[in-house]
Amino acid sequence: MGWSFSKNNNAKLRLKPFASAALLMIAITWGTASYAQEKASASDEQVGERLNFIENALYSGQPRAKTWWYGWISGYSASAAVMGGLAAGHWNDTKLDPATGLKVQDREFAEDMLVGSATFALGVAGLLIDPFVPAYGPNRLRAMPEGTPEERRLKLEQAEVLLRECAKREKDGRGLVTHLLNLGVNAAAGLVTVWAFDRPWSDGLMTFATGEAVSLLNIFSQPRRAMHDLNNYEVKYQGKRGAYINPGGIPGFQWAPRPGGFSLRFSF
Repeated sequence: MGWSFSKNNNAKLRLKPFASAALLMIAITWGTASYAQEKASASDEQVGERLNFIENALYSGQPRAKTWWYGWISGYSASAAVMGGLAAGHWNDTKLDPATGLKVQDREFAEDMLVGSATFALGVAGLLIDPFVPAYGPNRLRAMPEGTPEERRLKLEQAEVLLRECAKREKDGRGLVTHLLNLGVNAAAGLVTVWAFDRPWSDGLMTFATGEAVSLLNIFSQPRRAMHDLNNYEVKYQGKRGAYINPGGIPGFQWAPRPGGFSLRFSF
C-alpha cells in the first residue's frame, strides 16, 4: 500500500514539468492566435497607420545605417590595402646593429603592418558575411505594391518581419558573441606578433590593445534605431508593457561653452 502511494506521488511529480510546459505552449499559442486575429480584423485605416509607422522608422534610420556599414567597410578595406602595401614595401628594411655595426634586417614595422592588414581584412569579411540589414533592408518595402487593402495588409506583415530582422541584427551586433569573436581575432593577432615573429610580449599586447580599441569603436558606434523602433511599435500597437523610447536626434558633434573652456560630445 505504501509502495502504491509513493509511485503515484512520483508520477505526479513527473507530470508537473509536462503540465507547466503544456500550459506555457497553450498561453503562447493563444496569444499568437489572438494577435493574428486582431491584426486580421484591423481596418484598412489601422493597417495603413501601422505600415506608415514602420516605413517611417525604417526609412529614417536607413541613412545612418548605410553610413555606418559602408563607412566601416570602406575604412577597413582602405586600411587593409594601405597596411598590406606598407608591409610589402618595408619587408626588406635594414638597420645598423649597435653591437656589431653591421646591417641587420629590421622587419618590425613590416610585421606590424602585415598583422594589421590581415586583421582589417577579416573585419571586411565579417561585415560582408553578416551584412547590416537596416542599411539595405528597407529597399524591400519600397518595391512592394500597396494599391489595394489586401496588398497593404500583406506589406504590413512583411514590414513587421523586416523591422524584427533589423532589430535582431542590431542586437546581435552588440551582443556577447560579437565581443568574443573580436576578442579572439585580436588575441590571435597579438599571439602571431609574439610567436610567429619572435617579438616581445609587450608588442603583442600593443597589437591586441590597438585592435580591440578599433573593434569596440565599431561596435559602440553601430546604430540602434531599429531596436528602439521595434519597442515603440510593440508598445503602441501590440500591447507590450514598457516605456516609449525616443529614437534619438541627428548624429553628429555637439559643443557648448563652459567656464574655462567648452565641452564636445559626439552622438550616434
